[in-house]
Amino acid sequence: AARRRSAVHRSSPIFDNYMEAAMPILRSLESRVRPGKRQQWGALMREVKGIVDKHGSPLRVLQLQVGGHPGTVISSTRSEDWADLAKRTKAINADAAYQEFIARGAMADVGDAVETRLANDITSEVGGASGVLQNAQVFQVASMRILPGKRAKQLEFIKQAREVRQGAGLTSATVLEVVAGDAGVLYLAWAYADIDAWAKERAAGQPKGFADIQQHALTDPQWPYSEPVATRVFA
Repeated sequence: AARRRSAVHRSSPIFDNYMEAAMPILRSLESRVRPGKRQQWGALMREVKGIVDKHGSPLRVLQLQVGGHPGTVISSTRSEDWADLAKRTKAINADAAYQEFIARGAMADVGDAVETRLANDITSEVGGASGVLQNAQVFQVASMRILPGKRAKQLEFIKQAREVRQGAGLTSATVLEVVAGDAGVLYLAWAYADIDAWAKERAAGQPKGFADIQQHALTDPQWPYSEPVATRVFA
């Protein structure tokens, strides 16, 4: 007979995804560069990138443009699944150049770490495809905290909104679910080729039909499904 899951496991869809799902994983570090230290920070990050890039997908580094602390930067790598994440983590940690870099402690003089995160790319759950973030240069990222028991409702709302935007020829969001870090948080990331493409879509506003989806959701006794956290733009 199949082994029965614990009650805690049954009640936690995020834990289910963490343990079982085979989907891309984004590993990220949010940091804040200290005033007057950006040049030194940039030189050190180029050194880190040279090490990390040897062991899998390239390290991406994005700086906050609007929507928060002006010194905020995000560095991230993408793994195909948990096995790939484990493999590259072991390889980087064993790299002599990386060990020497950590031992120097140089980053402590130029910036402060805010949080490290692991997030599953769950875009397939809302009818989309993963991987669209890899070649973009500008990202608008909206974060939200899912309210207890309302994950399915929130994802259905996102799916409907994606369909409306796709029908209007607009950018659809990649959906990331935090599984290590600030639990219960979703990130919706819209990717653009450049700042002009981002500005053009912002000026256009939401397409016809989005208001209908929103109005229908407002009549649901279970609304709201989440609480907004922040909207930020990186490049």
